[in-house]
Amino acid sequence: MGSDIQPYLSVANTPVTGSIDFNEFLNFYTKLDCVINESGLGHLFALQFVSATYAEKKKQYAQRGREYIMSEKMHNAYLKEGHEAFRCCIIRELEGLSYRKLNIALASNSTLQKFALLDNIVEINVPSKSTLQRYTNLLSCEEFSQIHDRFNVLLFKDKAFLNEAEGGDLYLDATCVGVQMRYPVDWLLLRDGVRTMIKAVILIRLAGIKCRMGNPKAFMSQMNGLCIKMAAANRKKDASRKRKAVLREMKKLEKTIRNHAESHLAVFEESWDLTKYTQGRAQEIIDRLKKITDIMPKVVSQAHERIIGERQVKNADKILSLYQEDVHVVTRRKAESHNEFGSQLLIAEQADGFIVDFNFEKEKISNESKMLPGTIEYYKSVFGKAPDSITTDRGFSSPQVHEQLHNDKIYDAICPKAPAELQKRMEEPEFRQKMKRRGPNEGSISIIKNNFLSGAKKAYSYDRRHKAVWWGVLVHNLTKLTKMLLEKEELEAAA
Repeated sequence: MGSDIQPYLSVANTPVTGSIDFNEFLNFYTKLDCVINESGLGHLFALQFVSATYAEKKKQYAQRGREYIMSEKMHNAYLKEGHEAFRCCIIRELEGLSYRKLNIALASNSTLQKFALLDNIVEINVPSKSTLQRYTNLLSCEEFSQIHDRFNVLLFKDKAFLNEAEGGDLYLDATCVGVQMRYPVDWLLLRDGVRTMIKAVILIRLAGIKCRMGNPKAFMSQMNGLCIKMAAANRKKDASRKRKAVLREMKKLEKTIRNHAESHLAVFEESWDLTKYTQGRAQEIIDRLKKITDIMPKVVSQAHERIIGERQVKNADKILSLYQEDVHVVTRRKAESHNEFGSQLLIAEQADGFIVDFNFEKEKISNESKMLPGTIEYYKSVFGKAPDSITTDRGFSSPQVHEQLHNDKIYDAICPKAPAELQKRMEEPEFRQKMKRRGPNEGSISIIKNNFLSGAKKAYSYDRRHKAVWWGVLVHNLTKLTKMLLEKEELEAAA
């Protein structure tokens, strides 16, 4: 932490006996605190936090026609808040807490208070739920990249923590980071769109702006009734004909509701300042209603093509969710799920399990081999040389990739697609050893997804999911380093 930050007077913890798990919990956070201080990652985040806060304040003041000047006192206050924000976000990722539960944990747990630099003998000021969410999303992905680069340089180039850590032996694997959405069913998308429009119309009417229409809740009841008929139609003998008939009723009802929603939207855009809503809240209602009314014709057309026309729609043209953007159908052919809905994630870890690089794709990549060159270029930009070796499964194998590895003098341990070639390469001791090390990669990917990327699954929009992945990767690496240092200390103490 920066020397210009004066910590509060701490409340000393009374020693706890009889709980091994708590003492391990306490030792972990104590060691993690030392790692953050020695690495300077917290201070780097705090500096970026100050810059982002200044830009945010400057924009707010400019909208009012004023100029924002950050005093030295405010600069130091935001710098301290940046240190606290960094640690609060780490706690959230480690403990897997929602913003509400994190707020409660910070208020009630003295160990977490001390780690987050919130402990104070006079008063403990805990960030609110909305403030914690702001902490998570304030920095840009480019700024997170600087923190990640700093960690890689400290660990593998400067050998600041582990002398034996090497970053050149890379093991790559790709997965899909799913999003929070239901399975895309065409008529359910119609129902979701109608429900969102009705809820927005109700909010507008509660503010005193009304256009001629029936009871909005009655429209929703009609749509729910049609959904029940659609679900029941699947169990009928002539299911296809009945489904088409119900969808035609749904289309007619949706058009009526959309017309009412557009009428309310037009009036509300002109007269929102006469209502009880603030500008921000009114804009939120307007944006929500505009988004749904714009996309619903496409949803109706898709449902018509698939149910009535009985024609396939290309994956690239499908609307999978009304609320999640940049979601793709990713065919993984896994036992638990043949198809997944989300974004592709490439993870490159070194022999000890640290994630050296990752690539979170916004667009769908047809072949995993196309993601590998980016990792090689990243490694060169950070370490000034190519990695020593690359080990992957057969999905990354392609003539272009093999040629690039040969030209860059990187040991090629990509699993061949041809069984005969694989059998021949397994005679090489080094290749066989790397294939054996690659075996646990599936388990490592599962641990990363379940324990460190839960925030990415819950986030809306690609940008927020990308930031959640940055947090997950950073906390995974810090956790891995902290546990390795604790194990090293235990071995040295036992020797």
